[in-house]
Amino acid sequence: MNTSLVLLALTVGSFLLGFLRDVFIAKAFGLSWEADLIFVALVLPLFFEQFLGLALRDAMIPYLQKLRTTSETTFRAVARWLYWRATLASLAVTGLGILVSFWLMTALAPGWTPEQVETGQLVFCVGILLIAVQGVLYCQGALLNMDRIFILPMTRTLLLNAGAIIGILLFEPSGMVIFIGMLIPQIALILLQHQRIGYVNWRMQGAQEPVGKGRGGEFGLAFAPVLLAAGAQQSCILAERMFASFLEDGNITMLSFAFRIVTIPLTLYAMSVLSVLFPQFAESWSKGEHGAHGEAIRKGLLATLLFLVPAAVVLCSFPETVVSVLLERGRFGAEESAATATLVVAYAISLPAMGLALLWGRALLAQNRARVFLLITLFSSGLTIALDALLYRTLGAQGLALAFSAGAMLQASLMGIGVYRMTPAGLGLSLLLRWAATGAAIVAALHYLPKPQGLIELVLYVLAVLVAFALGVTALGERDLFKRSYWSMKRA
Repeated sequence: MNTSLVLLALTVGSFLLGFLRDVFIAKAFGLSWEADLIFVALVLPLFFEQFLGLALRDAMIPYLQKLRTTSETTFRAVARWLYWRATLASLAVTGLGILVSFWLMTALAPGWTPEQVETGQLVFCVGILLIAVQGVLYCQGALLNMDRIFILPMTRTLLLNAGAIIGILLFEPSGMVIFIGMLIPQIALILLQHQRIGYVNWRMQGAQEPVGKGRGGEFGLAFAPVLLAAGAQQSCILAERMFASFLEDGNITMLSFAFRIVTIPLTLYAMSVLSVLFPQFAESWSKGEHGAHGEAIRKGLLATLLFLVPAAVVLCSFPETVVSVLLERGRFGAEESAATATLVVAYAISLPAMGLALLWGRALLAQNRARVFLLITLFSSGLTIALDALLYRTLGAQGLALAFSAGAMLQASLMGIGVYRMTPAGLGLSLLLRWAATGAAIVAALHYLPKPQGLIELVLYVLAVLVAFALGVTALGERDLFKRSYWSMKRA
């Protein structure tokens, strides 16, 4: 649990820096085409972060953990084989993306003119370089996590945001400066982490290399469903941005800001608690310890609700205050805050569902049920994109955000049913009902209270909401939340 707390602190620091970066962007560009360009240039790196990064890690950990239980030698040989091929694949995708960057930009922002695409092409190409960097970093992160090294990989986002801010402070704010600032410290992290994983070095290959031969097809079968599912999930973001490019300038920026605000607690949870629990999901299942497996999932469920239900209540109750406190500076004024706040609510209603989909999705992967994970993701992503096309003309950006929320709720529901079939304890119906009932009561009470004004009042309201949740779930029978022994990772 101490590791989770350190990871949580790093994630909080990273997001504070990330918001400082976004504040600079909002202050310098407001809701303009220049700001839209920065977020469009981030679409592909974020897409491939999931597609070649997180998906690769999520497939590698269960697969390699299974090999490691039988032979350390086999594990190291196959890990080395995968490491270098993942690196080459990331470089190849980056090179191809730069070659066809003009057509990619046209596809991602079909509402832009050819002149706008040509003007932003160089910034877009520099952003594409992040794909290669992130692919390598996530592969390294999977291997380090298996050795229970979690803190070093978590510095990735911290360095990314710090680099962007340093670039903005040292030079005139521009898309080029921001992306170069992101790249340099992450390349340094790649070199450092490579030295920590000694068995992936080329000089370690030799007599034992044939052990890894023939594993490509085997890993491919495990990796393909996760890769396709990640692609389907990210296609929702791509479709959202594409439809938004037909709307007025600034809508892409509003969607990006709103989504980032809503997913702060989601990322804090995913990068701290879930990143520690996922390897334990895989290890306990591969060893046949189904009781410990169910206990670990239930811990993750309680942590998900703790992080995300109070956050959803606050974001839905005080969206304008949250947006104004975080972003209202310079060219980003009260009118921009009000417009962005409506999108915050549209995303925030599905925040707990986003977390549950992450949790139960990792449980399905740990149980080697990647096909179920894929089918659910394809279905929910298809619904999201269909709703995008249906709603964006009448409801604009708000319709796009509501479509994303509907897809997230469907995905979480189906994945919860999938986990229940194998691990009933992982669904935790009584736990879900306690938190849902408490959340509904608090939302109703906040509706009749005056809205907070400014940072201090907002912080006081957040603290009051947390206290209200603690009292509410306790009154309804929650006990494990306050037991330190329950959260000990040794039990799982």
